[in-house]
Amino acid sequence: REKLDNQPGAVLASEMKNNSFKLAKWTAQSMLAGASQMKIGFVSRINPKNAYEHTVLATQTYRPADFASQMTLEMGSMWGIFRLFVKLLSDQPEGKYVIMRDPNRAIVRIYGVPMETFEESDEESEEEEEDEEGAAEE
Repeated sequence: REKLDNQPGAVLASEMKNNSFKLAKWTAQSMLAGASQMKIGFVSRINPKNAYEHTVLATQTYRPADFASQMTLEMGSMWGIFRLFVKLLSDQPEGKYVIMRDPNRAIVRIYGVPMETFEESDEESEEEEEDEEGAAEE
């Protein structure tokens, strides 16, 4: 918390290293939405054992294009990657696929899965909602 006050740039650099995918995703979403600004908030748990209550420590405002260049994120590269996935998937037979990145190597794999995968029945959905409501009331 003190480091955020004294060295906000170092904290942001650390977050860019540890959470680069999330920051890139939010930056890309901001750029695609045509937003002129994006805010990044830093939060901390009020009690380390309670994962539900947080306090906002600070916020920083950036222009998405400037933040993207700071992260070396280029819009042309993003569209190129998207185009590659569209081409790869259009060459596959019709079906449902899962795209997974290998955590240890720079490899992305595409797996064909049965059509009913990730589908929930109405009964399963209702049971999960009841479980979530019971947990929220506690």
